[in-house]
Amino acid sequence: MSGLVYVANTSLDGYTEDRGGRFDWTDPSDEVFAFITNIVRKTRTHLYGRRMYETMMVWETDPSLAAQSPVLRGFAEAWQAADKIVYSRTLGEVSTTRTRIERNFDPDAVRKLKASARKDILIATGGRPRRTGASRTRGTTSS
Repeated sequence: MSGLVYVANTSLDGYTEDRGGRFDWTDPSDEVFAFITNIVRKTRTHLYGRRMYETMMVWETDPSLAAQSPVLRGFAEAWQAADKIVYSRTLGEVSTTRTRIERNFDPDAVRKLKASARKDILIATGGRPRRTGASRTRGTTSS
């Protein structure tokens, strides 16, 4: 059985968004980027909401990001290699490969996915996680 790995850039006081609801305020160093890339490489499936997916899809749709440095190229390669599930009722279509839309979040479907997965599942969000009872993550956050 795989684990659920929750990843979010946060401020020291726990915020992932600024007052305007944006979460593009973080600018991780190469060291932090390499650390996150190592986490991403250990996963095979990523779960996103629409806003986070739209933020992250540039790792496939904008090749200039990966061209900036070996660290960014490594992240782009790891991100593109993963299967992605986007939970959205409003997203019309996806712009990346290995990606599908689910119109409703189903905790039982996540439990089944977790039980059958061979690698950990990454959950990335711009907001605070909501308790679904699907499983305990490796750490203190429930998802």
